[in-house]
Amino acid sequence: MNSYRFTRRKKRSEGTAPGSKESLTMATYAIKQGAELTALLICPNRSLAQQFTNTLADNRTFNILADVKAYPTPQALDMRVRQLRPDLILLDLSSHLETALSLMPYITSFRPTVHIIGLHPTSDAEVIMRSLRSGATEFLCAPFDVPTQNTVVARILRLRENEERTQPERGKLLAFVGAKAGYGATTLAYHTAYALSKEGRRKILLADFDLLGGTLSFALKINHSYSLLDGIRHSDQLDTSLWSALIDTVSGVDVMPAPEKPESMSFEGHRVHELLEYARAIYQGVVVDLPSAYERISMATLGDADLIFIVCTPELPSLHMTRKCIMFLDQMGFSRERFRVLVNRSSRKDELTCQDMEKVFNFPVHYTFPDDYATVHRALTAGKPVPPNCDMGRHLRRFTDTLLGSEKPEDQKKKSGLSVLNLAALLPES
Repeated sequence: MNSYRFTRRKKRSEGTAPGSKESLTMATYAIKQGAELTALLICPNRSLAQQFTNTLADNRTFNILADVKAYPTPQALDMRVRQLRPDLILLDLSSHLETALSLMPYITSFRPTVHIIGLHPTSDAEVIMRSLRSGATEFLCAPFDVPTQNTVVARILRLRENEERTQPERGKLLAFVGAKAGYGATTLAYHTAYALSKEGRRKILLADFDLLGGTLSFALKINHSYSLLDGIRHSDQLDTSLWSALIDTVSGVDVMPAPEKPESMSFEGHRVHELLEYARAIYQGVVVDLPSAYERISMATLGDADLIFIVCTPELPSLHMTRKCIMFLDQMGFSRERFRVLVNRSSRKDELTCQDMEKVFNFPVHYTFPDDYATVHRALTAGKPVPPNCDMGRHLRRFTDTLLGSEKPEDQKKKSGLSVLNLAALLPES
């Protein structure tokens, strides 16, 4: 999802009256730069929604990602925001003011910040004051004239510029999910975390989010009293002391294991988000090993992921499951820009080529890993990473190089099974 980036400029005073010289200057700047903010429209008042969206045909200030026709529950809103990552929410204040106001504190808690613009048929002073006090950033009323929209967009862009300058840098979240269990997502997640830590000299967390069938603690020979479950349950109390009890360090990577005994728990989606946000504040990279994409904990996590790696193998059942997984994520509103398909255990004996698999998926294959089961099995039996001088080790290092941007694009084209993608500066330097 493309977000508008403002050119660095000198700070101005926060107060800007509509129609003032500064207001007109900002509006003109927004128009010249083609500023566009992505938005989630929540508007039960369909007449108001139609009146507002009609003004967007000739004015590209807002890119409406989704039109929600009823006030959502906080849980449903959390899911939509995590999936779509809008810059702001356009919120109807006319259908039921109290319900709209009750959503605002929840929206303002999102990180990165999601701004709120209240929508109303009239310029009602009481509604304006109550919405601003509850957390709205701006207010628009009918007839939603273009100059006023441009002024509002320019002010929000300026706020976003200041926020980007002052907010601490957050670590990137990489999620590995198998189209089905047994395709090697855990192995690739572990080795990616290890390689990022070793070659990138970065502080990396590897978290096992499979509450029922997590195997990282077994594979890495971790004997731990606490697990991911404790982190989720106490997400609002996380501090240095508690965090150190939740993790163990293996081969230079901090590991948060799944519970030793399979446990199915009910949890609120925001608790997973709180846990991940805490981790992203102290790690340059967070690598998450997920169960099936259809599980609730996966859905709560994927919305926060910067990249989602869908792992499969060349067998037809696996390809079929991968196609279903891609279609499911499409239907749930995830941007395809965040997907990457990884084909594991590939060999020259496979009946289908990489191009054939892409036709099955209707989606490109990012990378293929060789069928080196014996080497991987020996390494995991010993609780150690795959040696760098074997075939699988070389492919893992090359894959990590693409994440760190250390391979030149022209070199990538020469590598079999690697789609050209430069992700330079994906992870910040330590």
